[in-house]
Amino acid sequence: MKRTSIKSRLVTAAMLILTAVYPVFMVMMTGAGLIYNRSTYGERICITGMLLIVSGAAVTAGALLSLPKKRSSAVISLILTAAGLTLCLCMLHILTSHADSAGWSDNFSMEPVSALYRRRILPSVIPAAMAAVKAVTAFINGTRK
Repeated sequence: MKRTSIKSRLVTAAMLILTAVYPVFMVMMTGAGLIYNRSTYGERICITGMLLIVSGAAVTAGALLSLPKKRSSAVISLILTAAGLTLCLCMLHILTSHADSAGWSDNFSMEPVSALYRRRILPSVIPAAMAAVKAVTAFINGTRK
């Protein structure tokens, strides 16, 4: 019994750390960078940046709401996580399509910027999936409040 409790706490800690790194830092800071440079990128990319921030906040809220063992918070967590991840991946597609069509590349390595965005944003799937699994588990085993 004690061993499963330790494993559960380690999984929760890993989920929180990954959430802090990917949806909070990578996704939201990418969105903030797009908004900061809006004069260069244009209105469409600025809106994409705003929606990236919203999606990162939704995935983060979903991860935090998966922590209590209540069914109501588990349902809200699952909805927020799924909506945030879907929005994040849609914005990633729009951003990488625009970067490829505009021919954006890194100044030093000449690597396409779309690959950089994929490497930064795509790992957000991992904490979102962990939060969704925790939310489903909390819904099945949780209290009715």
